[in-house]
Amino acid sequence: MTDIEDRLDRIESELAIQRLASEYCHGADRRDLDRFLAVWAPTAVWQMSEDVRYEGLEAIASVVQAQWRTFAQYVHWTTNHTVWIDGDEARGECDVATYVRLHSGRWVRTGGTYRDKYRRIGARWLIAHRDASTRLDIDPIPDESEIRLRLDDV
Repeated sequence: MTDIEDRLDRIESELAIQRLASEYCHGADRRDLDRFLAVWAPTAVWQMSEDVRYEGLEAIASVVQAQWRTFAQYVHWTTNHTVWIDGDEARGECDVATYVRLHSGRWVRTGGTYRDKYRRIGARWLIAHRDASTRLDIDPIPDESEIRLRLDDV
C-alpha cells in the first residue's frame, strides 16, 4: 500500500472501531439482540470480572438477555475512546456511564471502563475481547429485593 492508502485504512479502521462502542450501547439499550451481537467476533469473550467471563456469541447473547430480564431499562454512554491499531488487530479503551432502572422504579447510576481487543475479520472490525470488570457505583447498589434475576443464573 502507498502511504496515503495506509493512512486512509488507519482512519477508516479507527472510525469503524469507535462505532463498535456506539453500536454495542444502542443494541443493549434498545434490546436489539441482532444489533448487539453484530459487534462481536464469533469467538469473542465478554469479561465481567476477574473470574466471570462469557465466551462465544451464544453465551454473550444469554448474558445480555439475562440483563434485560434483570433490569427494567438501562442506557449507556461511552466516551474518551482511544484506539491503537496494529494491522488487523487493535486494542482500545473507553469510559462508560450507565443509568439502570430497576423493576422497583428506582434508577441507579454506575460506570466504568471498557478495555477491548478488536480484530478485523474480512472487511469488518469486531470486538474480540471486552473487559468490563472496571466498575464504579455512584449510587447505592440495589439490594436483593430490587433484582428479579441475578446474572449468576446464566
